[in-house]
Amino acid sequence: MKATFQYLAKKPLEKNIKRDVSRVLLYFNEIDNINLSAIKWDIFIFNRNNAHYDTLLYFCRLICEDAIANQDKGSKKFRTIEDRLLPSLFEKFIFAFYKKHLPYSVSFQQQIKWKTKNAKMLPKMSADTIISTDDIKLIIDTKFYSKTLQSNRFSDNQTVISSNLYQIFAYVKNEASWIIEKPVSGMLLYPQVDKPLKYTYNIDGNSFFVQTVNLNEEFSSIKQELFDIFAQVKNNAEFNNSSNHAPKFN
Repeated sequence: MKATFQYLAKKPLEKNIKRDVSRVLLYFNEIDNINLSAIKWDIFIFNRNNAHYDTLLYFCRLICEDAIANQDKGSKKFRTIEDRLLPSLFEKFIFAFYKKHLPYSVSFQQQIKWKTKNAKMLPKMSADTIISTDDIKLIIDTKFYSKTLQSNRFSDNQTVISSNLYQIFAYVKNEASWIIEKPVSGMLLYPQVDKPLKYTYNIDGNSFFVQTVNLNEEFSSIKQELFDIFAQVKNNAEFNNSSNHAPKFN
């Protein structure tokens, strides 16, 4: 703790930040300093009794490993932590956000059953977030890449990343085979990198969405964007339902 106070004295921080941090540090008077580089983050095991520390430790790891960055242009790039930590953090953030703010059933890492009598040796399908309303079931698969689209090696054309689309297609078609009371839709949700993406496809009777959310904005803007993304899905479902029930004339 002594080293921390010396750091605060030398670091050119704003006075109100120094004051607030100093007050918080008083609560940790009896706690020894530790070597942050010696922490083995991957050995932590979470269960029902300590699961609420999971997200907090993710943020601590981001800070300690100096991994927080924004999308401004520059020479800096994400380190290897991008492949291991940030995707999981983004995945949990999307689930927690919709769980908190939507008045619907929102599940995390729910297993999707294969439409087969013999699933032996088949890999498990685990959806990141599933939102169920009276009218629709939405499966969200979050992805965190430095590039949102894939480029054709022979041209400048860009397309949705093939493996991502195949994965969400498998989730939706297998889940839809078990559910007849409402349509099942799928969404690939990415952090915005270069430009926003907002695409809707109808493939074999199911709706699929490819969306981005700009995490480089204030939280109020991120919140509104996530609401708008879900509203688009609901509006699409309502439009399809009204079209299906529209009177037909000979």
